[in-house]
Amino acid sequence: MSDPRLVLVIDDEPDVCWALECLLENHGYSVVTVGNGADALRWLKSARKPCDLILVDAKLTDIDGVDLARRIRSETSCRSPMIMVSGYFYRDDGLVQETLRAGLIQAFVTKPFRHDEMIDTINAVLSS
Repeated sequence: MSDPRLVLVIDDEPDVCWALECLLENHGYSVVTVGNGADALRWLKSARKPCDLILVDAKLTDIDGVDLARRIRSETSCRSPMIMVSGYFYRDDGLVQETLRAGLIQAFVTKPFRHDEMIDTINAVLSS
């Protein structure tokens, strides 16, 4: 039996981290949560096992989510797909559309999210 897929959740709201961790673990994923961009970069640089997916909040206390996504690609060896999660932006926002077109993120989910929407989006990204 193979190890469960590992998801890195980057969100500065502890309740969101907890909700995503519970949801994902109930669907068979392994989860690591971090509360800011600096911790995310540190974890990605030192991880023994690469993550299979990253869920990144659009607005963190120390960095914008799009800037963090760029730094993940430029400062780490991580090439895992990323899903942006945001209560500030919507799918049709110009920045979100540009980031999707550029391939920096593979999908976008608006907060508050429905559990089935999040799982469907994750499954679609991981199967593509």
